[in-house]
Amino acid sequence: MSLRQLNNEKELVCSIADGDEKAFALFFNHYYPQLRPFIVKFFEDVDQMEDAIQETFIRVWLNRDQLPEIKNIGAWLHTIVSRICLNAIRDNLTRNKKSDEYAAQPVEQPILPIEKTTISEIKRLVAVVVNDMPEARKRIYLLSREEGLKPAEIAEKLSLSVSTVKNVLVIALKEIRSYLIANGHVVSLLFIMLNYF
Repeated sequence: MSLRQLNNEKELVCSIADGDEKAFALFFNHYYPQLRPFIVKFFEDVDQMEDAIQETFIRVWLNRDQLPEIKNIGAWLHTIVSRICLNAIRDNLTRNKKSDEYAAQPVEQPILPIEKTTISEIKRLVAVVVNDMPEARKRIYLLSREEGLKPAEIAEKLSLSVSTVKNVLVIALKEIRSYLIANGHVVSLLFIMLNYF
């Protein structure tokens, strides 16, 4: 897989639709710098920007089977990122409204231990999170990760809607990331997705 494949976007997205992670990494590296200036308009906080852009690519990966039918990938990506940003802004406004009630009370920020992230430790922590997931969420996650099934295949197998499966996978991903952060491992959503999804 090389940058030359970006000249044949159809071939690239077909590879991604087939689950080619190297093709997806190439896709990410190509579109990330194009989307970032757009996201900057929505947020001042760098972490929020990164979360929004990475959630955008998570959505792309979960909807990869649709990629070959999309005529304008750039416009499609901007639609996804716009929705994610607007939802994040809405959530922030709700959160800020609630936090105003406690504004007089100082809140101590948790100090995360600084340590060298090891793959084996991350795998152990991910296993803990997955084991503690509600049974339905755990089953969907394991079908995706261990059996390599696409959301549509999982939906058919479990008699669920595809959107339900995709939403559950996003929730599982965020749950894993939150647990890793709480245990001192600041890992990107994209890293988790490519390694544990």
